[in-house]
Amino acid sequence: MTTTISLEAGKDAYTLLDLLRKAAEYKGLKLMEGAFEAYCEPIKTYELDSKALAVLEKVGIRRQLRPDSDRVFTLVDENSQEHNSVYQPSNYWNFKLPDPEAPDPRDREGNPRRIMLSTGLSLNQTKRGIVLSPLAHGSFLSPCDRLPNFRMFKALAESDPEAPAVAKELAASDGSTVVSWTELGLGGIRRLISLFSEFIHGNEEVDKLARRMEIFNPEPYVRYQQPGDELYVAEPAQPRLFAAWQAQLEEYRTKLRV
Repeated sequence: MTTTISLEAGKDAYTLLDLLRKAAEYKGLKLMEGAFEAYCEPIKTYELDSKALAVLEKVGIRRQLRPDSDRVFTLVDENSQEHNSVYQPSNYWNFKLPDPEAPDPRDREGNPRRIMLSTGLSLNQTKRGIVLSPLAHGSFLSPCDRLPNFRMFKALAESDPEAPAVAKELAASDGSTVVSWTELGLGGIRRLISLFSEFIHGNEEVDKLARRMEIFNPEPYVRYQQPGDELYVAEPAQPRLFAAWQAQLEEYRTKLRV
């Protein structure tokens, strides 16, 4: 009978999505469901009234008139940007203004000049935890680059005495903050595939067996696995995992000798 190991979800093993959700909840945030990228639901929303625009003006985020369109309100981060030899800086927000003669009713209404503060979430092995990065979404088009998002987020959050604590924390950071594995009670958690690499010690033949999905359970290489489904194993369960893999390998070798 093949040796198996039971890894309890949420205790012994976590998917990437589990870890992102856990970090968000630790900060009092809620992960946006069904999003293409991992980010939380809005922390706070600000109307870009004259007061907010004056705050942004002071930090170099200013309106830029559009010679190509009088139906778009554009804010540009005029500060220096991170150098990228491939792409132009993504450093502006567009808001559609109403067009009374537009055939589409949505264009006749335009969209509000509104900024939603949020945060992106990503796993960082080097920093041993989940990184939270400030985002400032507009209601039409928003920057992709890190610095404009952080500058907008920081200016609005720091000027608001009622901003949530997590917004204040992110605004006071150097552009991101980390929720460590220790804070989540998961010190020592490791990727399943990293643990398997450690287990085989560079043995290419055993690695080939695993890639053919012949003997190991849980399987270190899973076909068609989505990135959010990748397993991470808590430290207390790792010795049991190694023992199970070793037993499965010995059972396979025994069958070959029969």
